[in-house]
Amino acid sequence: MDRQIENKCLNLVENYRILAAGNKWEFSEMLLACAGIYLVAGVTPDMSRVKECKKLLKSKAGIFSNFRGQDELLVRCKMALADDPALYFDNLEREYRSLKTFFSGEQTVLAAMILAEQDHREGLAEKTKQIYKEMKEAHPWLTSENDLPFAALMAVSGRDAASIYAEAEEIYAYLKENLRVDRDTLQMLSHILAVRSGRTDTKCEKLCALAGGLKAAKRSLGGGSRLAILGLLADAGLSADALVERIAETDDFLKQYKPFRGIFGVGKDCRRMFAVQMVQASLSGEESLGASAMMTASVELAIITMILMLIIISSSAASTHSASH
Repeated sequence: MDRQIENKCLNLVENYRILAAGNKWEFSEMLLACAGIYLVAGVTPDMSRVKECKKLLKSKAGIFSNFRGQDELLVRCKMALADDPALYFDNLEREYRSLKTFFSGEQTVLAAMILAEQDHREGLAEKTKQIYKEMKEAHPWLTSENDLPFAALMAVSGRDAASIYAEAEEIYAYLKENLRVDRDTLQMLSHILAVRSGRTDTKCEKLCALAGGLKAAKRSLGGGSRLAILGLLADAGLSADALVERIAETDDFLKQYKPFRGIFGVGKDCRRMFAVQMVQASLSGEESLGASAMMTASVELAIITMILMLIIISSSAASTHSASH
């Protein structure tokens, strides 16, 4: 197994262990997403600082605020990693207010996070809303708040809003004909591939080859939103076969460790999502170092967090529905 992937897996597991010890009632998926934040930042979680940020967040946001919803731990970890946690929250809240509507929830918070972390934020909220409007006009029944973070990723890509969304539509049409997944996942994949580098047809072909290769290797991520994580590898330099081999090895390695094993583990589909992240993180590390690599890793982590939030929210809704009957 690749040594760099192994080290990243061990760091992720250690970050998870530290965060889980201080947040015993948190979803494993959210703990893993936050462990990934620290992995990208290259630091170990400081639980005393995370606790300080919990107090700060309570002083700035009421109990019914969306900043204290399903993704509160994510907000606290982002604050803890900032040089000035209070200033970070102020910037986050400002971008959130620029994006929010009556129906805003956790996904609007994630979109605001993407904007708040940009050095030059002027006009990005309006660009995000314009891209989202185009999404809504093209797919009125598919598009919801869940797509807003992807609109934010497109807005911060540096490309013209019209051209990047036009590419997303081209990708959607291609995948609709060549990949058997639900339409929500198709739309999510079209957004992810649009912000990746490379030729549109090449990215689409690599994505389809990866999905098919993993299924043939009995390492499928399922047909739902988890499959969208493969978009992170659509512009990878390695062949689809080589990537499938690395994902399989990483999957086997992760299953040795909590929270990826046992009946209380996150499940094989979620474990394979993180196997994909570890493989992509190792490739980013090989290709470049410094600010550009950090930006790429941050985009990848935002995508993973968005997908996990959809899973967490849908699981919570299903639990609530079951409890009420």
